[in-house]
Amino acid sequence: TYVGDIGFDPLGFTNVIDLKWLREAEIKHGRVCMLAATGMIVQDVATFPGVGKTFGAAKMTELHDVAVKMGAMQQLLVWLGFLEIFGFVAIVQMLQGSDRQPGDFGFDPLNCGADPDTLARRQLVELKNGRLAMIATGGMLHVYFFTGKGPIEFLGLA
Repeated sequence: TYVGDIGFDPLGFTNVIDLKWLREAEIKHGRVCMLAATGMIVQDVATFPGVGKTFGAAKMTELHDVAVKMGAMQQLLVWLGFLEIFGFVAIVQMLQGSDRQPGDFGFDPLNCGADPDTLARRQLVELKNGRLAMIATGGMLHVYFFTGKGPIEFLGLA
């Protein structure tokens, strides 16, 4: 079993899909949403130099639309697609029986995985924060769709 796995699968997805694949997807989406949630909040409290001149006052989904019109999103698609090739290779190796764990790309410059107990705790923290970020990102996006305000602006803190 994996860190954080309590056997909750009422619809039986693990009978049809490999648990390694599902955990890899959960970790990946959690990491993306942690970055997205941070970005949504930062847009309300700070402006990076040059962004206002290039994209105007656009935020969140409006910023996406402006970036698509300017051609900036195509570059992201190409470079992130290139990075996905490495992730795909790692996932295929994992599913074919290697000892690679879901979400582990061997990048540990601070040697955080030296102690197995600490590693398990950090993996659980990442998993729970990722789950929370997936819900938070959906919530912040829907607030923006309905009100046109970012999360901090909506709360009246900006």
